[in-house]
Amino acid sequence: MITRISQRTQDDCVICAVAMVMGPPYSYERVLADSDRYAKTTGNGKFVSWWETYLRDEGFQIAYRPFLDLSRLSNSGGNVLGLLGMEFTHLRKGHVRKGHVVAVDEFGVVDPAENAPAHVALQDYVLARIRDGAVFEVEFLAVTRSRPST
Repeated sequence: MITRISQRTQDDCVICAVAMVMGPPYSYERVLADSDRYAKTTGNGKFVSWWETYLRDEGFQIAYRPFLDLSRLSNSGGNVLGLLGMEFTHLRKGHVRKGHVVAVDEFGVVDPAENAPAHVALQDYVLARIRDGAVFEVEFLAVTRSRPST
C-alpha cells in the first residue's frame, strides 16, 4: 500500500507521485534531488516525462497501459502501481497546461494535493475529478515494484 506524500508546492505533484510509487528509500527529497539530473523540457519547450527514464534508471519496470486497466491494479497485490495524469482544460492559459499526477495502488487513488485523503476509491475519484473538469490521459504508467535493493 502506498503511503501518501503531500505536495509542498503547486507544481510538485509529479515528485510526490513518483516517490509514492517507488516507495522507500525514495523519499520526496531524494526524488526531488534526483530529478535535477533529467531534462524537463525539449529544446523547443515541450514538456518531457523525465520520470520514465528515472524509473528505468532505478531498475523499475514500466509500461503504458490503457486507462481502463487501472481497475486491475486491485488484483496486483501491490506489485504493480500506477501514475495517472490528467489535465484541467478550463485552467489552461494560452499554451500553458494545468495538469496533475496521482498515484494508484490496489486500494485506490492517492492524491498528493493538499488536504486530500490517504486513499479514494478509483471510481469515486475519477467521477469527482471529471465533475471538476479533469480530462484523464488515455493511458497510465504501470510501475512494477520489483527492483534491486538500494
